[in-house]
Amino acid sequence: MDGLLKEAEANAETASLDDPALESAINFLGSKLYTEDLSLQIAEQLDKSSVSMPKILATIAYKLAERSDTETDGDIKEENLSILGMMALNEVFTIAEETGMNTTSADISAAFKHMIVLFAQDQGLPQEQVQSLANAMAQVNDEQFAQEAENMPDNLDEMLPDDDIPVAEDTPEETPAQTQEEMRA
Repeated sequence: MDGLLKEAEANAETASLDDPALESAINFLGSKLYTEDLSLQIAEQLDKSSVSMPKILATIAYKLAERSDTETDGDIKEENLSILGMMALNEVFTIAEETGMNTTSADISAAFKHMIVLFAQDQGLPQEQVQSLANAMAQVNDEQFAQEAENMPDNLDEMLPDDDIPVAEDTPEETPAQTQEEMRA
């Protein structure tokens, strides 16, 4: 899971090049945590427990990411919201570990699943869809998922094609005449 978090940070660096709002949100997140000492307040609250609490950690991270997005007037590209969420989650887990809380990769998996459910709720999905999503997420074994994530190569993003996957509405429809001419060429 550590590799995935590092990959999220690397993706954030390249994503911020084409998403200034994401860069602003990341800077705001860092400022809140480390300049305004929010990390110390979080640590004080978490220091009271040595048992990992993925849902509480997820909620803290979600609220941090949400506040960072709000500071950019919600201008972060939708595809980059997960990067911001992963970065906030990484920071919260780092703070938790520094307080002595025992966390595992499975805890990170459980926390991220909870963040997805929180996001679905905030997006206004009907309660039955949110419950269906939560039930589907509960089917994912956190320990197995964490193990599979650990087995993924750290450079997985470099192995993926750079081209966007065309969506049916984005691709021009071919006419039979075009297809025949292409075949002759």
